[in-house]
Amino acid sequence: MSSLPVTALTGGARAPAAGSCLASNARIDIELIERRERIPLTAREWNDLVAGNETNSIFQTYEWFDAWWQTFGADHELFFMLLRREGRVIGFAAMMLRSVAWRGRRLEFVGTGNADYQDFVLPHDKPAAIDSICEFLRTHASRWRSAWLSNVPCQSSTLVELQKAGASRGLYFVQEAQLRCPALRLESDRSGAEKLLKKYSLKRPLNWFSSRGEVRFRNVSALSEIQSLLPVFFDQHARRWHAVGRHSLFEMSTQRTFYLALAAALHSAGWLLFSVLEFNGQPIAFHFGFDYFGSIMWYKPSFEVRYAEHSPGLLLTRKIIEDGLQRSRRELDFTIGEEAFKDRFANVSRYNVTLSIYHSLPNAMRATGWRWLRRNLGRLRRQLTGARPSPYANKDAAAVEASKTTDPSA
Repeated sequence: MSSLPVTALTGGARAPAAGSCLASNARIDIELIERRERIPLTAREWNDLVAGNETNSIFQTYEWFDAWWQTFGADHELFFMLLRREGRVIGFAAMMLRSVAWRGRRLEFVGTGNADYQDFVLPHDKPAAIDSICEFLRTHASRWRSAWLSNVPCQSSTLVELQKAGASRGLYFVQEAQLRCPALRLESDRSGAEKLLKKYSLKRPLNWFSSRGEVRFRNVSALSEIQSLLPVFFDQHARRWHAVGRHSLFEMSTQRTFYLALAAALHSAGWLLFSVLEFNGQPIAFHFGFDYFGSIMWYKPSFEVRYAEHSPGLLLTRKIIEDGLQRSRRELDFTIGEEAFKDRFANVSRYNVTLSIYHSLPNAMRATGWRWLRRNLGRLRRQLTGARPSPYANKDAAAVEASKTTDPSA
């Protein structure tokens, strides 16, 4: 099987150190929960566990899970593993079963296709917790043919601990992909960020729009206004992608429903960062992102296509950086994707790994062979066409692919 990297930078927000757990030699029990209403965690209890986790990002929060499951859950089977030690909840693995053509029933994280960072939530005695999960998965092997753990930050010890525990449990692992997650440090390199904003290429869009009218950037604070602007954002995003001959995520009604539910949930928690750039009173760019644990997270931008030659998207990014500096945010995390514009801003690169798991050695060997074939055919295609490799460069592609089983219109 392919080996996994041991050292890398982390993704997601910096989590506080987890508190001490109960007796480390006590047995860890796992309860399988298959109905949403039977999860015995309040939002606060859930998010307290996330805040102490190695991977602490918006994508692990109760609000994210709830909005996603409300929208897409009917087309999946919940496979939620709740871990207890001496009766106390010490972590969970929010997973689901999905039927994949030719591949049978596959375990995935809840939110796969929309979430840029994913992981188990195990803030206490993680090696023992992962060993218990591996034992549990092997015991329930008849329920799943493979597991697909996408977008796990390389820094997370999940990757190493899974291999350690899985080896003795008859589990086999294949590293499917490694994706870059660029970021711009603001707090620790403020002078570098400020110097970046002085570059002529980043001044040019501001100069063009400012010389022709009023430019205004703001983070929309009222939920009612956010809800009124989201359809404009969806339409702007769709027209922008249609202009280059590609489909927009928001052609799917379920994705629009998800974003509306997510906006309401994250606004209530104080983590939504919905920004608009206006020119002469009209919105020319939007960003649907997050402000979580001191980090601004880049998620879904759009811009008015009729101004494309004057780079409203670059101007939007500039304004978001200025806003982050003004509000003393730690960084701007661009999350997954190889979009070229990110390299103009980023001063650090992190990586995510996608890992598949099998309880059958022949299935794991076939997966390894298919991965080798896909990688080399892709390399040959890029050599012939001169194309740049950019897995998940457009996050819409990942979400559309994952939504094919949740939306008949996809």
